Amino acid sequence: MDPRKTIKILAVISLIFGIIGLIFSGLAIIGGGAFTAMSGNQQIVSELESDPELADSINQLNQAAGTDLDAQGAAAATGVLVLVIGIVGIISSVFSILEAVFGFKAAGGKGAKPAFIIGIIAVVFAVVSLILNGASGIISSAISIAVSGLYTYCAKQIMDEESGAEA
Repeated sequence: MDPRKTIKILAVISLIFGIIGLIFSGLAIIGGGAFTAMSGNQQIVSELESDPELADSINQLNQAAGTDLDAQGAAAATGVLVLVIGIVGIISSVFSILEAVFGFKAAGGKGAKPAFIIGIIAVVFAVVSLILNGASGIISSAISIAVSGLYTYCAKQIMDEESGAEA
């Protein structure tokens, strides 16, 4: 396995993931903001409170979390959670794009150390994303962890080659 060819392929994958991630994270931020804003509208909150299925879900949430949220508090908390997930997604996507840029540079022989460092950061963000998204994003997060991990490994191999060539 040639690490320069492999890191180039992984850089393309990271770029694609980064762009798609920016789009969906932006949508999550918009949706989370809208959901949080909606929690302040009394007409919407009264409609939510009158829904028996939602009232049952809120009761289950309160029992599980040990809280006493009403429909307005649950809507606001959900909106804030979606906003946080969107923000982490944006940061992770930016690092995926940086991973691509530094991967292309490393493949071209312009220094693999920055690619290695960005790769480690991307792995950390992929793990955080897995934790935040839970089961809903497990496949995407697992792919991100695998791509970032292999990318970091290839960057390390290129770094070792470069340091061996200098010695």
